[in-house]
Amino acid sequence: MIKNKAVDVISTFSESELKEFYLYLDSPYFNSNKSLIKLFNEIRKALLAEGAAKLTEELLYGKIFKGKKFNYGIMKNLMSELFKQAEKFLVININNNTLKETNQQILLLGELDKRKLDDNFRHAFAKTKDRISEGKISPGYYQELCTLYEAAKDYNINRSNINEYSSSVLNIIEHTFPHIISILADAYAIQFTAEHSANYKPETDLVKEFISRLNIKDFTRFIENSALKNKKDILIRLNFIELLSGSSTDEVYYKLCDIVFMNTAIYSNQMLYTLINNYLLLYAEKRASEGSAEFFVEKFSLLKKMFTLVKMNSDGVGYIFLSSYLDTVLSGIRLGETEYVSLFAEKFKKDVDPSVRDVAYRLARAYIFAAEEKYELCLKELARTGQADFHIKLRTKFLYLKCCFELNMFEQGFSMLDSFKKFVADTRELHPDFRKKLNDSIKIYSILFKISSSPERYTAQKLDEHIAFVKASAASPKDWYLGKLDELKKKYY
Repeated sequence: MIKNKAVDVISTFSESELKEFYLYLDSPYFNSNKSLIKLFNEIRKALLAEGAAKLTEELLYGKIFKGKKFNYGIMKNLMSELFKQAEKFLVININNNTLKETNQQILLLGELDKRKLDDNFRHAFAKTKDRISEGKISPGYYQELCTLYEAAKDYNINRSNINEYSSSVLNIIEHTFPHIISILADAYAIQFTAEHSANYKPETDLVKEFISRLNIKDFTRFIENSALKNKKDILIRLNFIELLSGSSTDEVYYKLCDIVFMNTAIYSNQMLYTLINNYLLLYAEKRASEGSAEFFVEKFSLLKKMFTLVKMNSDGVGYIFLSSYLDTVLSGIRLGETEYVSLFAEKFKKDVDPSVRDVAYRLARAYIFAAEEKYELCLKELARTGQADFHIKLRTKFLYLKCCFELNMFEQGFSMLDSFKKFVADTRELHPDFRKKLNDSIKIYSILFKISSSPERYTAQKLDEHIAFVKASAASPKDWYLGKLDELKKKYY
């Protein structure tokens, strides 16, 4: 394929974008070079026919300038101009397709002010203000109102209208405060996730230091007794900051849940997802990971509410992450809600990231079949599950081992354990703690296979030693391993 910046950019265009780019080039306002349109048409035809690999500059030149000898300079200039136009088109298309109508109107207000079109400005301002104020609270809600009143402030000061100017300033201040609080809450959530998921801490934790110097409880009580606009939303942000700052944690969490779920109607789909996923689930997952059975149940309850209330892959919310999809399935299985997760896996598979959708669905079904003790069906699903990444490989290997154990497929189990040991030993990306956890699990499976296949070689005392090892190990799921060893002890000893 021809190596050229213009072709590189254009080859990323969708079929609809190729049509739009043709209309762009065909407009005299943007382009007056007819040869450029011909050049693009030839590239587009090749891309749509999957024949781009055969493109050369000489071939393209011959189609544009029929019968003329190839001129490197002319072709170079044409390609350079096409590249510039392709980049300009991307910027214009982003503005047309992703810049919200509200933001476009705010940009328009600035132009109307400069051109002294006062009636147009006042009409556009009132219309935009009503649209924002009457809409649901979204991630950019307060920032949009601040920017809108900034435009009004500039307009009124240029016309010496001090009363309207002062009113605009007060409105800016009124909406700046909840905007700052929401930024702080979101920053706290991101930093909290980084700290607890990746063990990453900044050298100087400015957010934490700032929050620690505020009396959040006292300020929250002040807000509760005030008559502020958007009071409920401000209280949610303040309670979340208090939650992560570590004071009266569980009590604050349940208080926060009550406020969020009593006020879902005031939020956009995207904002509701943020509140549940980035605020409530963040804390529930932390408490569950610390071993709280209460919060393991609470986490699953939150996941169910989120998937009921939030439209996934719609209205500002993206695809479901593979980890979230599988976490919901595994949490439900652990809590005995296999029927719910079976319906969930079917209903929401279309909303999973397309690049891992089939893998997620196959693996979810494999887990469900294993929970229902349909191990042959589980193995069939595993055979059809693509090895998308390192974590999927680990999940499938452990499920294979479980099926082999339950089906008394000892020979296959021992063979898989050997390859698993080699995989863990050779994989450099493993953290030492995680490597130990995997090696402990492999050792326990080896014990289970050996006792099940040759029980006469083991005594009750030896089995007790293995049980003690499991209890002291880093392996997971520890309850399942101990349960199986207890079954073997009762069966043979």
